[in-house]
Amino acid sequence: MDPLASLVDWIAFYGMLGLFAAGLAERFIPALPSHGLLVAIGMAAAGGSWSLPAAFIMTTCASVVASIALFLVVRTVGQGVSAKLLYGTGRLLGQPSTRIDGMLTSFRARGRGLSLIAQIVPTVRFVAPLAAAVVRLDTWRFAAGTLLGVALWNGTFLAAGYTAARSIPDVNASAFALKLLLLVLGVETLSMLVWRLFGRSNWRRTSSEDRAC
Repeated sequence: MDPLASLVDWIAFYGMLGLFAAGLAERFIPALPSHGLLVAIGMAAAGGSWSLPAAFIMTTCASVVASIALFLVVRTVGQGVSAKLLYGTGRLLGQPSTRIDGMLTSFRARGRGLSLIAQIVPTVRFVAPLAAAVVRLDTWRFAAGTLLGVALWNGTFLAAGYTAARSIPDVNASAFALKLLLLVLGVETLSMLVWRLFGRSNWRRTSSEDRAC
């Protein structure tokens, strides 16, 4: 049984529109394994359902559009409401308030760079648009960082699925995605270490500037 392959069959039925819808869905449905979905889409590209560039472009555009739309909507509701939404969503995803606080500090100091890094951390990527909206990050800086981060995330897993389908006969998309989960967790751990390093660096810089004043 291959649940991801069955889902991709449904996506393939709608062609490019299905790919775009899949890109939107993985941004708003945390229960949908983004890496697994992208791996399965990459495998389908190897099978001729669509080209790999088309899959990359459609899913990346959809994910970026969804992130920017969420960022703009949350920014318009006011800082108080957006902050409550951020912390509430963070709790649902297992993000403690201390980590959210660190994220806000980092976004204030390194908005574009942190927008990129956030997109390769599985749980953080869902709340990154909310955090950027709370600190009133410049729209273009957020969009640029998000585009680069999403392109890196999507491209990696699409290519992994495409390569696996080409090199491993009768590979099971769901089983292969589960094996990649260990890699994802490793990337997440490394990304969080980098995130904390940025946060400490920014905190020290801010403290030094305050003392200088």
